Amino acid sequence: MEAALKIKGQGPRLRRLWKLSWPAIIEQVLGTMVSYVDTAMVGVMGAVGSAAVSVNAPPIWLINGILTGVGVGYSVQVSNAVGAKDPDRVRQVIRQAFLAAVVCGLFACGLYELLGASIPRWLGAKPEVLPHAANYMRIYCTALPFNALLIVFSAVLRCMGNTKTPLLFNSATNLLNLVMNFFLIYPTRQWHGLTIPGMGWGVEGAAIATAASIVCAGIPAAVAAFHQEGFATSLREGLAPNRVIIRRAVKLGVPSAAERAIINIGQIAMTALVGHALTTAAMAANQIATTAEGLCYLPAYGIGYAAMALVGQSVGAGDREDAEAYGVLTGAIGFLLCLVTGTLLFLFATPLASLFNSDPQVVSEAALALRVVAFSEPFFAVSIILTNALRGADDVKFPMMVGLAGMWCIRVPLACLLVLRFHWSLAGVWGAMAIDLVLRGALCMWRWKSGKWMKLSGLKEKEAVPAAR
Repeated sequence: MEAALKIKGQGPRLRRLWKLSWPAIIEQVLGTMVSYVDTAMVGVMGAVGSAAVSVNAPPIWLINGILTGVGVGYSVQVSNAVGAKDPDRVRQVIRQAFLAAVVCGLFACGLYELLGASIPRWLGAKPEVLPHAANYMRIYCTALPFNALLIVFSAVLRCMGNTKTPLLFNSATNLLNLVMNFFLIYPTRQWHGLTIPGMGWGVEGAAIATAASIVCAGIPAAVAAFHQEGFATSLREGLAPNRVIIRRAVKLGVPSAAERAIINIGQIAMTALVGHALTTAAMAANQIATTAEGLCYLPAYGIGYAAMALVGQSVGAGDREDAEAYGVLTGAIGFLLCLVTGTLLFLFATPLASLFNSDPQVVSEAALALRVVAFSEPFFAVSIILTNALRGADDVKFPMMVGLAGMWCIRVPLACLLVLRFHWSLAGVWGAMAIDLVLRGALCMWRWKSGKWMKLSGLKEKEAVPAAR
C-alpha cells in the first residue's frame, strides 16, 4: 500500500521513467535469453550438458560484473555531463570509455584463456563434465574484448537517454545465438521427412554460438555511442588518457566492480559447494533454477538502469527534488512488480524448470529451489534498483558493503551450515540466498530514506547556491 501511494501523482516522472525503462527491460529479457537458450538447448542432452554450462556461469558472471563496474565508472560521468548540458565533456568520456573497455577486455581474455582449463576443476566439475566445461570456457572467453565493448557502451548509451539501441543489439544477439545453436549443438537429423544439417558439437557448439553473437554486437554498440545524436565524436579526436576522467571512473567504478566481484565470488563459492558436496543432478538443477529465477527479477535491472540515468542526470543538473523522487518511484515500482512475478514464480516453479531440462530429478530440485527463493524477489528488486540509483548519486561504497555483508556474513556461512551440517541439499543453498536478498533490499531502502547519498552527490551544497538569473 505504501509503495502504491508513492507512485500516485507522479505522472510526468512516470512517463519519463517508462520511456527509458521499457527498452531496458526488454533488453534484459532478450539479452539473458542468450544463456537461457544455451541452458535449454544443451539441457536436452542431459545433466552433463547442463552441468558443463552451469559450472562456468559464476566465473562468467564475475568477469561481466567487473566489466559492468567499468561501465558504471564512465556511464555515471556521462549522465552527469548530460544533466549539466556539457556535450564536450560527454564526448571526452566516450573516448576514454572506449580506451578502458579495450584494455580491460583484452586483459580479461588473456587471464581466462590461461585459467580456462582449471576453473571448472576448481569449482568441482565431475570427471564426465570437466572436458566440456573447460572447452566452453576457453571458447567463450575469446569474445571478452567485444563483450567489454557491449557492456560498457550499452551502459553509456542508457545514461545518455538512449535505451532503444542496446535493446536492438541484444535482440540481434539473441536471435543469432538461437540460430547458431540450432545448427552447431545438434547433429544432422530428420524432422518430418526433412534433413536438418547440424555439426553435433554439443556444449562446445553452444559456446561458439554465444561467443560469435557477442562479437557481432560489441562493435556496433561502440559505433552507436560514438555517433549518438548531439554527442558524436571520433577516435581521431584523441585517445590520450585523461587523468581527471580516469580518476573519477576509478572512484565510481572500483567499488561497483568490487561489489559485483564480492557477490560473484560468493556465487562461485556456492557453485563449488554444490559441485563438491552434492550430485551432478543438483549442479544442473542449480543452473536451471538460476536461469528460471532470472525471469522474475530481470525487469528490475531495466528499471535500475533507468534509475541510474535519471538520478545521475538530476545530480548533474543540481535538481535534488527530481533525484530523490526518481529513487523512491523506481524502488516502489520494482517492489510491486516483483511481488507479482515472485508469486508467479512460486506457483509455476515446476513447469518453468521443466522448460530447461527433461530429467525428473533435476526438475524437482530446481522447482523446490525456486519456491524457496520466491518470497525474497520483491526485496531483491529493490536492492537492484536502489543500488543503481545510489550509483547515479555517487554513493558507490554503500552497495559494496551491503554485498560484502550479505554474501560473506550470511549467505556463504549459512549455506555451508545447512548443506554440510543439516544435509538440506540444494534447498539449503537457496534458503541462505533468500535471507541474503531480503537483507540487501531492506538496507538499500534504509540508505535511500536516510538521505546520506545527497551529501556524497553534492546536492545539498548545490541547493544552497541561488540559481543564476
